[in-house]
Amino acid sequence: MIGAHRINAGLFLLALASLAVEVLLTRIFDVILWPNLAFVIISGAICGLALGGLVEIVAPDLTARTERLSRIALAFGLSVWTLPLFMNAVPFSLNRAAREPFAQLVWFLLLYLMLLVPFFCVGLCICRILSGAPQRVQRLYFWDLTGAAIGAAIVIPLIRPLGPERLLVVASLAAAGAAALFAETPRWRAVVIGVAALLLSLPSVIGARYLTLALHDDKRAASAAIALGRQEFSVWDPVSQIAVVDQPAEGKGAWDRGRKFIAYDGGTQKSNFFPFDGDFGALRRDLPARLMFQFWQRGVLASHYLRRDTGYRALIIGSAGGQETKAALMYGAKEIDAVEMVRAVVDLATGRYAGYIGRIFEQPGVHVHVGEGRSFLRASGQTYDVIQVFSNYTSSSVAAGSGAVTPSYLMTTDAFAEYFSHLSPNGILQINHMFYPRLITTAATAWHTMGRRDFRDHVLVFERQHPEADYLPTVMIKMSSWTPEEVADARRFFSFPAVAEPPYSLVENPLDPGASFLADPFYSGTLTAADLRSVPYDVSAATDDRPFFRFVRRSLRRLETDSVNGVDLATAWAMNSQMHDGWLPRDWAHLIAALAASGLYGLAFLLVPVTLSRVGREPWTGKVPTLLYFSLLGLAFITLELVFIQIFMKPIGYPVYAVATVITVMLVAAALGSAASGTIVGRDASRWALPFVGLLATGLALWMIYPPAFSRMLTWPIGARVLGAAALMFPTAFFMGMPFPLGILEIAAKPRGAVAWAWSMNGLCTTIGGVATALMAVWLGFHLTMLAALMMYAAASACFAVLRRGRRATSVIFVTRPVPTKAA
Repeated sequence: MIGAHRINAGLFLLALASLAVEVLLTRIFDVILWPNLAFVIISGAICGLALGGLVEIVAPDLTARTERLSRIALAFGLSVWTLPLFMNAVPFSLNRAAREPFAQLVWFLLLYLMLLVPFFCVGLCICRILSGAPQRVQRLYFWDLTGAAIGAAIVIPLIRPLGPERLLVVASLAAAGAAALFAETPRWRAVVIGVAALLLSLPSVIGARYLTLALHDDKRAASAAIALGRQEFSVWDPVSQIAVVDQPAEGKGAWDRGRKFIAYDGGTQKSNFFPFDGDFGALRRDLPARLMFQFWQRGVLASHYLRRDTGYRALIIGSAGGQETKAALMYGAKEIDAVEMVRAVVDLATGRYAGYIGRIFEQPGVHVHVGEGRSFLRASGQTYDVIQVFSNYTSSSVAAGSGAVTPSYLMTTDAFAEYFSHLSPNGILQINHMFYPRLITTAATAWHTMGRRDFRDHVLVFERQHPEADYLPTVMIKMSSWTPEEVADARRFFSFPAVAEPPYSLVENPLDPGASFLADPFYSGTLTAADLRSVPYDVSAATDDRPFFRFVRRSLRRLETDSVNGVDLATAWAMNSQMHDGWLPRDWAHLIAALAASGLYGLAFLLVPVTLSRVGREPWTGKVPTLLYFSLLGLAFITLELVFIQIFMKPIGYPVYAVATVITVMLVAAALGSAASGTIVGRDASRWALPFVGLLATGLALWMIYPPAFSRMLTWPIGARVLGAAALMFPTAFFMGMPFPLGILEIAAKPRGAVAWAWSMNGLCTTIGGVATALMAVWLGFHLTMLAALMMYAAASACFAVLRRGRRATSVIFVTRPVPTKAA
């Protein structure tokens, strides 16, 4: 047997490697497939961990020999190391699923199995460690959570210099380190060290087949361009993977030639570096001929044209490749704040490609900032004549969630109030985004809340007449009413002919409401329940509490353009295009799949132990309360964690930093809570209620104070915002680390396998809780979802009280009424 210190260190390395791999795989799938497939990683990881517990229930290792742990840990390391080879070899593609449904289903199942194996090994290892020494669970849980916290945190600083492939090698070496710590004999330890040396050296021998992950789907022609050898640059930024390819093979026309295509996450989003000589005067004179060679569409220029030659001040949120900044300079802006979240793109635009784009960001009056738009705006305190947000959102599932339920904090009533308060009396807010009717209801609510009136008089919307060509209509909201001269000026701008560009139409005219597409209620700022029901998709105002601007689907029926009910051409196309074969909505697919997987897991983790294991078949006191208790802990913990990730995006600003901060702080705080739980509850757990009281008290305090606290924090520097966020969540997270080890101690005397069953049910409900949290947040908002999680912890405390009473009753029976022997 090996000492407790080596077990602790091995457990730490296993947890570190498993969390790092989970985060890495989520980022990898953003790039090689699509962000809404992040559920495959999350559900696969949690399912694998829980399956390890299921094996321990059915076939427990009664001796818990550490050399067996060593072999399982080494298997974990080997399975992690092989992941790049498998991902490059398995040709699963969502784009080919409709043409090859059976083949792609087979490849998907193989891919899922490949992802399951590493986490199964980790789950089996950790479960056997906990089952073998439940009396030490508080210390073991501390090392488990501490390792997980560091594993999640190290991905951000290391992904850019190492890349995900080499980071997977690092994770496999950490697993090999755990195997070496668990080894009982020098001979086996030497074998482990030899395997680790091979894992370290082989990638350089294999080369690109291992060190370069291939794109499985051709997103916006990025994969095709890369296959033709046009990739010029690639880097894994913490926010997005960025690649620059020359002249993407989109086949749309000659205007594509010469552009540099900036592919975010393999092409999930795109921007462009346009070749420009820096002559703004010539560009302005030749604009009809050069428009499509220098800008994505004319909507990019609209607000700058209307403020031309006035020496205005502009804020660009999401400056990317610089086309908005170029438009502002062309029309005579005096001061421009260009804010971009992805540092890699800023570095490219101001470095490698600065000359190619005409040194736009070096022009006098241009100030480039790496940051998030709302936090920058609140902290700057500046007033602008133009604020522009052009299709700005992150495609990363780690950064911002997944799929249609991705939060959009730039498109909420709170965001619009921020924009309006930072515009000059005649300033213009320009936003190009999908679902413009919901954009207008959201902005109208902010306008109304600020005590302003006659919102329709302040809104212009231009839309191209082909939905696929304009799913981003141009919405311009002016702080003063639009005048006839200004509307006529805007019409002239959108009507001049340009090469290969479809015509535009003024769909929302403040001077002629009767000819506009949307009815007056959309502009009221006070849509009634009847108004909302009359629209076949969600047009309610998005708020910071429910910031899911793009989650608009209400049914599976096809939408038709309808001005009475506010279904515009672009919205109908965007929603109908998400329907696969007319019945499966792609924007719901990840939720549907996760719910189905959770149901299957639930049946397995309940029926298999009951039918195939001794602990499931035999009656023992507290079986049902035990399963309920650990299930509630899994639901509550993941719900609070996910809610914290979403709400702390607002004050922290950078989504990826918010994710890292929340996960790291929660796991570290919970680890410290686990270590301190023995002191707080007493050696005999006589003060068992204190962790629950502390958790509920600190959780309710945070629930009450976080909205006003966040508004104040937005003005702080990024470092202070991160520290403030950590301070707010730390007390609650500290107490969240106590209920699990407390429960393990309570069932330590139960039949062998009870700990493993508790572990599996906890993991199962963590999977279910991830989907449930997304749905609750969409329909209830973060504030009520957080309250629901606290209520789950309250219910868990009631289950624990039942467990305690049951154990005391059993003890009394054992003392006063001995169980009769067979002879008696």
